[in-house]
Amino acid sequence: MSVRSEVLERWFLVCLALWGVGCLFLEAIAAVGLAGCALGALVAARQEGVSVRGALRAWAPLVAFLAWALLAPLLSGHPPSGTGVARLLDFVGIPVAAVALGHLSDARRVRLAWVLGGVFLASCAVAGLQHFGVWPSPEAWAPLAWTRLPFDRVYEIVPGTENRFMAGGLLFHRLKFSHIGGMAVAFALGVGLRLEGRRRTVALAVAAVGLVSVGLFPYARAASVALVAVMGLVVLLGLPRRVALPACAAVLGLAMLTLALNQPLRERFLNSTTEQGSGSRAALLETGLCALRQSPLTGVGPGRFQARLYATPDMPEQAREHPGKSHNQFLSMAAETGIPGALLFGVLLGWIAWRLPRTRPEGLGALGALAFFCLLSLLHDPLFHVQASQAFVLLLGAGFAGPPASPSRSGQEPASGHRGDWRSEVEAG
Repeated sequence: MSVRSEVLERWFLVCLALWGVGCLFLEAIAAVGLAGCALGALVAARQEGVSVRGALRAWAPLVAFLAWALLAPLLSGHPPSGTGVARLLDFVGIPVAAVALGHLSDARRVRLAWVLGGVFLASCAVAGLQHFGVWPSPEAWAPLAWTRLPFDRVYEIVPGTENRFMAGGLLFHRLKFSHIGGMAVAFALGVGLRLEGRRRTVALAVAAVGLVSVGLFPYARAASVALVAVMGLVVLLGLPRRVALPACAAVLGLAMLTLALNQPLRERFLNSTTEQGSGSRAALLETGLCALRQSPLTGVGPGRFQARLYATPDMPEQAREHPGKSHNQFLSMAAETGIPGALLFGVLLGWIAWRLPRTRPEGLGALGALAFFCLLSLLHDPLFHVQASQAFVLLLGAGFAGPPASPSRSGQEPASGHRGDWRSEVEAG
């Protein structure tokens, strides 16, 4: 390996670690890591002679979605906000992560996995402490106010209890923790089912701890249901049918037993059928439809849709004051980019699902994360949270990374092509 390739590989390792740790802890760290990986990917592309035409052709569905989402609203007089542009450009992180991880050797991939897996488990442990109230008082966090972490959000009492709290882990936000944690669990499960030996045991252990943490500590109903369903899907795809079916039945039985024995959790699920317990979800959906009716072709502009701006006076107060989206990612995407934009978004997700190499550990893991995102998007807006958006594209990019770089790789030697290896298409372009 040349000195230049060694330096680039170390750069990618550090930046990927920052990216992943930031998704699990601090938003600014993730942004630095993503930007660093993007810069490294440009250097790698130049070294390997990747043409712009080849790259655009290899990622045509992504290019089409971003082109429409950014340009169509702008040309129709609905320019995207800075936040809206940033969330769309997060999707460029998919090929960036694929390039970055594709340049890591197997040893460095394992090192990265240990770092990120360790931080995730630490976040799960913190969530457990927060849930059981073994946690400092709100005043203790005053010196760390400069971090802008929402420390106060982990002191919300679980309804029907006096000493149980809705936890948020190192993210200090129960929805961020459940959404990112759910994607991490699905990814770890898929990876574990395709590995062998010690690595398999560790990956499955991370998935098991994450499942318990996401399912019990943040009291996030949609994330819990989506995660159980997706774990069943991943098991069916990753194990022989004679083993997968009993395993799925065991996971489902364990989930139902937990719900039966945990009265506060059971009551929270039952409360979701009421208007108050659902968080005025019907009204929030209506705000998305109002925005869509206003501009069905090009949308109101990425980042421009907020539920409170399209709420009617007769809607519940929560909807009239809600600064977020419609609680349906696909509807929110349609509201901001128009019906064609939402369709292109769906095509992009479908194309990714089809292209991911399910026979490889990272491919099956990424498919699990994608399935979790799609199910969760029916009841939430995962892309509304920056770290969830950046974690999503990182995991998808990992699925496209291809086999690890060999120790003798010079930096110009292409990896062998397969269905999930986009580099073969870049070279063909």
